[in-house]
Amino acid sequence: MTKRGLVKSRTGFGAVLGCLLLAATAVPAVAAPGSQPAGGGDGWVLSTTDPAKNYSPTFVGNGYLGARVPAEGHGFSSKPIVTQSQLAGFYGAPSAGQEERAGLPTWTTLGFGRGGDVYGLGQWSCGFGQLCPAAYGKVSGGAFVESSHPGSVAGAYLAGLNTNNTPTVGGTGVVPIRDAPAGPATLAVRYGNGSGSPQTVHIGVNGTLRQLTVPSLASWDDWAVVSVPVTLNAGANTLEVTVAEGDTARVNVDYLAVHPDGTPLPTQVAPATVGTTTHYRQAIDLRTGVLTTSFDWTSPAGDTTSFDYEVNANRAEGHLGTVSVRAVPHWSGTATAVDAFDGRGLDHASTTDPRVDDRTATLSQTVVSDGKLVTAGLSSVLRVDEKTVPTRALADPGDGGAGQRADFAVRAGVPVRITKYVGVASSVDTDRPLAAATPAQAAAKTASRAAGDGYRRALVRNSDAWARLWQSSISVPGDTTMTAQVHASMFYLLASVRAGVVWSASPGGLSSDGYSGHVFWDMETWMYPALLAQYPDIAADANTYRQQRLPAARAAAAALSTPDHPIAGAKFPWQSALSGKETTPDWSPDGKQEIHINSDIALAQWQYYEVTGDKTWLRDQAWPVLQGIADYWATRAVPGPAGGYVINDVKGADEYHDNVDNSASTNAGAQASLRIAIRAAGIVGRRADPAWGKVADGLKIPVDAGANIHPEFDGYAGQTVKQADVTLLQYPWAVPMSPGVAQNDLDYYKARTDPDGPSMTDAIATIAGAALGSPGCAVYTSLRDSADPYLAAPFDQWYETRTGGAFDFTTGQGGYLQEFLYGFTGLRWGTDSVTVDPFLPPQLPGVDVTGVKWHGRTFDLSVGQRTTTLTLRSGPPLPVSVGGAGVRQVRPGAALRVPTRHPAGDAADCGP
Repeated sequence: MTKRGLVKSRTGFGAVLGCLLLAATAVPAVAAPGSQPAGGGDGWVLSTTDPAKNYSPTFVGNGYLGARVPAEGHGFSSKPIVTQSQLAGFYGAPSAGQEERAGLPTWTTLGFGRGGDVYGLGQWSCGFGQLCPAAYGKVSGGAFVESSHPGSVAGAYLAGLNTNNTPTVGGTGVVPIRDAPAGPATLAVRYGNGSGSPQTVHIGVNGTLRQLTVPSLASWDDWAVVSVPVTLNAGANTLEVTVAEGDTARVNVDYLAVHPDGTPLPTQVAPATVGTTTHYRQAIDLRTGVLTTSFDWTSPAGDTTSFDYEVNANRAEGHLGTVSVRAVPHWSGTATAVDAFDGRGLDHASTTDPRVDDRTATLSQTVVSDGKLVTAGLSSVLRVDEKTVPTRALADPGDGGAGQRADFAVRAGVPVRITKYVGVASSVDTDRPLAAATPAQAAAKTASRAAGDGYRRALVRNSDAWARLWQSSISVPGDTTMTAQVHASMFYLLASVRAGVVWSASPGGLSSDGYSGHVFWDMETWMYPALLAQYPDIAADANTYRQQRLPAARAAAAALSTPDHPIAGAKFPWQSALSGKETTPDWSPDGKQEIHINSDIALAQWQYYEVTGDKTWLRDQAWPVLQGIADYWATRAVPGPAGGYVINDVKGADEYHDNVDNSASTNAGAQASLRIAIRAAGIVGRRADPAWGKVADGLKIPVDAGANIHPEFDGYAGQTVKQADVTLLQYPWAVPMSPGVAQNDLDYYKARTDPDGPSMTDAIATIAGAALGSPGCAVYTSLRDSADPYLAAPFDQWYETRTGGAFDFTTGQGGYLQEFLYGFTGLRWGTDSVTVDPFLPPQLPGVDVTGVKWHGRTFDLSVGQRTTTLTLRSGPPLPVSVGGAGVRQVRPGAALRVPTRHPAGDAADCGP
C-alpha cells in the first residue's frame, strides 16, 4: 500500500488529562519466540504491568463503535499514539480535500477524586528549569499533537500550525509554568523546520506575544533550539505558541523551557504525571473485549484511591459503549465523578448543542463531520452504584468537548462503582431505521435503556455475543504465544466489522483514522477471506458496501471513455469512503492505475457465492457488480501488437512501479474476473458477452523461459518489489503453472522484495509454499517473517511495516489469519465441494480451526503432524475433495482423516 501523505487536521483540545509517563517506541516491540502471553497461558488474555516499556495502547470495538484506550485506562492521551474514537461510516469532507474519516470526541473519559484532584482530569503544569513538552499542554484552534517524526523528548510534539501551506491562524499550544522566580529568564524553544526556508510563529509569556523566526533545518526529522529573553512573574506563568496573521508557521514545536539567564539548557523532562501511580496492570480479555486497568493513585494532595477501570464497546448492542470504574478511596469525604466527551479526540468534525440533564444525569452532544456529510448523536448516562446522582454541567472547555460532574459522600475502604453508559448513533447508520429516530434520539434511547438494565446486564449480553463468535476459532495446540497472536488478530478484525453495519473496513479498522479511513483492496484481498471462512454473515457486508456504490463505479468508468477508447462497465475506486467516488488525492497516480481493485472485488463477490451457494444473492446482488467489472475489463484491455490482448499503463500490487504494461497480477485478476462473470451468467440465467471470453483467453501472463519465472510486467528486470505481486498468481488467483515455475517465483521475488515493505507479503509465501510443499524451512520461515517483525507489545497489535506505519494494521492481521485458514489446511472453496490438502512444518505442533462454514454446513479441521481430521459439526453431508482428488462425503458425527504433508529435506532447524 502506498502512504497517501494526507494532512490530518485535528481540532482543539480541552483540559489536559493527567497520564502516566510513557516512553513507548512507535515501532513494533516483539516478544521473544516461545514466550508466554503476558496475561497467562490460555492465549486469550494479554496484559502489562509496565506501560513505560514496549507499550502500544490497544483499542476496544464492536464493529460499529471503536475507541483506543490509553495506559490511563480511560480518556484521551496524545502518546505514544493519539487516542481516537471511531464510528463506522462517519466521514467528513474537508474544504480542501477528499472524504476522510472523522473522529468523535473521546467518549471514554470518566474521572474520580476529591476537590480539584480528579484522576485523569488534573491540570498539568511544568516546573521552572524543566523541559516542558508542548504535547502535554493545552492545544486548540486547529493545531494538534503528532508523533510521526522521531527525536521529540516525549514521543510527540505540537503540529498543525500550518496545513497544506496555509497557516492555521489561531492554532495554539499553551504550557503552564509553576514555581518561577520573578524577573529575567531565558525561554528555549525546540522546533522542527524542514520547509527549506525560515518560518515564523508567535510566542507569548502571560499573554504578551512576539514574533519568533526559526531557521530551516536539513529535514523534518531534525530538531534545533532557539532562545529568547523573557520576564516572568513569581510563581505561576503561562507560555504560549500561536499562529497570528502574517505568520508562515510551517514548524513543529517539541518543547518550551524557561531557565535562569546564563545557565545551560535544562535536561530534565517534565513528567506527564498528575499524582503518582503504583501497582499498575492493564489487560484485555479477547474473549469479551473488556479492557481492564487497575492501579493505586495518590493525588497531589496525598489522597490514595484504588482504581479498577473497565472499558467496553458492547458486542450485543453496537450503539453502546460503557466505562465503569470500581474505586476504593482510602479517605473519607465528598468525592467527585466527572463524565466527559473530550474534544481533543475530534477530527474533521465539530460539535453542537451540548446539554446536561441534571435530574437524569445525562450528558448529550451532537457531532457534525466537516462538510456536514454525517451527523452523530452522543448521549452518556452517569450512575453511581447503579443509582442516579444529580449532576451539573462542567464549564465549556472551548475545544468541542462537554462534561458533567456528580458530587457524593464516600467512606475510606468502601468501594463505589461509577459507570457511564454511552449511546451513539449517526445519520448514515445501516443497522437501524433512520426514519424512526434522529441520531440524538437513538443515542439517548440506547444509553437510557442500558442504564436502566444495569452494568452487569450489559456485560453479560456483551460476553454472550462474543461467546457466539468464538464458537469459531483458530489455535495452535501447545503454543499459547502463537495462539494468542492468532486470537488477537481475529479479535481486532472482528472489533472493526459486524453484521448489518454496511461499512467496509479500512487498513486500520476502527482503531484509528489510518489511511483516512478509506477502503482499499486490503478488505477484499486480505481481511475478507479471513472473515469469510468462519463469519460469512459478517463478510457479506463488505460485498454489500461495493454493491451499493455500483452507480458511482459506473459513472467513473463512463468518465474515462473517449471516442478513441470507449470504456464500459464499472470502475471501482482505489480509495473509497462515503460516496463511492474516488478519494485518492489528485496528485497520486494510484486512482487511475491501481485498477486491480476491480478484480479483487469480483473475486470477493464470487467467493461469497462459493461459500454460501446462495443463487438468489448471486443473481440479485452480485451479478450487476460482476457484469460491470467484466464489461470494464473487456473494454479496458486493447488488442496487442502480437495478437491477443494487453492492459497498459497500470500499477500492479507492487506499488514501487507506475505506468507499467501487462502487470502479471493485474492481467491475472482481469482474466479471472471475466471468467467468473461467464460462470455467474450461466448460473443465474443471464447472457455473457462473447467479448468476455475472447479477452480472457487473449490476456497472457508471460513466462521468462530463461529464468523460468513470471516477469512482473513488460520490461521487468529484477527491480526491488514493494510487496506480494507475482506471488499472488498462485494464491488467490490460482493461475495454472508448473510446480517448478511456482517455486521459482517464490524464491526469485523473495530475494527482490523490500524487507521494509508491508507486513502481509510473507503470508502469501506461506500459503503458496504450503500448497507446493516447499522444501526445508521455507514455509515456517515465511510464517515467522509474516508476523514477528510487526507485532507490538503488549497486546499483539500490528504495525504496517518493521519501522511503523499504519497501526493497528488489520490488513496484516488478515493475511496472518489466512495462513492458518487456507495455508496449513489447504482449504479451498468450490461451488460443489470444498478442498483440503493439509501441510505442516515440524515446528508447528498442529493447527485447529473450528466453525468453518460452507453451504449451510459447519465443520472443524484439526491439522496434526501425521493426520488431519475433518469433522462435520452440523448440516447435511459435506462433499470434500482431498488434494484435488475424488470427492468424499463426510456425514455429521463422522470424521474424515487424511495424511498431513510435510516439507521435503531438512526442516528441523529453522533458527529462532
